[in-house]
Amino acid sequence: MPSLLTLSMMVGTIATPVVADIYNVNVPSGFFSGPQSGIGSWYRASTGQDSTNGQSWCGYKYYNSDPVFAPSLKAMGGATYNSNPDAWRQQTRKYCGLEARVTDPATGKSQLMYIGDSFDDAWVRTPASIDIMIDAYSNIHGNPNGDKNNVIKGVQWELTGRVNTQYAAPGASWPPTSGGSGGSSGGGSGSTGGLGAKCDGQTKLCNSGLTCLSPDGVCSDKACNWGCQGWSCSSSVPCQKPSNCVSGVCSA
Repeated sequence: MPSLLTLSMMVGTIATPVVADIYNVNVPSGFFSGPQSGIGSWYRASTGQDSTNGQSWCGYKYYNSDPVFAPSLKAMGGATYNSNPDAWRQQTRKYCGLEARVTDPATGKSQLMYIGDSFDDAWVRTPASIDIMIDAYSNIHGNPNGDKNNVIKGVQWELTGRVNTQYAAPGASWPPTSGGSGGSSGGGSGSTGGLGAKCDGQTKLCNSGLTCLSPDGVCSDKACNWGCQGWSCSSSVPCQKPSNCVSGVCSA
């Protein structure tokens, strides 16, 4: 249960970010440095059982399909819009959008996820425990089918040092570190399928070993972040070629 319903009156007027980039940044000092491990629970974006209403602590609308997770609210400063609006703005702009690789040690599956909410500390059992949005949780662990006792024990996660501006808080400014524009096409060769080449993951493909990075549409040597092998898929959520959607899962 990451979000507080009392935030809804404020965030309803904030638009969801649509222009995004992924690049290297300086992670705030002392904020979950190095590998982390805790309990990985799951939640849905808008349901009374999870105390959510489709509005993120980060200040925008979110959905079950968003690859976001929520670390401890206290670890990010503890402010909400209702408790201290100015502190809340500072804290959401400082942490929301940071990227982490999250792994279920039982299945061995991992996925890049982004801080897109805060975890109510009444439910945080260990300091590094996180709440994971349902679709991303299902991708690495399997569908919990509504069972709140279905958790990832010893979930492993580590910040990558990148930010995804799609999940950053409104008004946030993330200066890139030197040489760190993970979503830019300017540094690549520009050749067909090569590093930095334009792609769409369907008809314009990348060379072996590269992935078509979303939302930038360029071939990258960074981790796959959409339509990857093992991810959920459907007619409206395609796989990145050469993977195909087989029984709702992207498979080679």
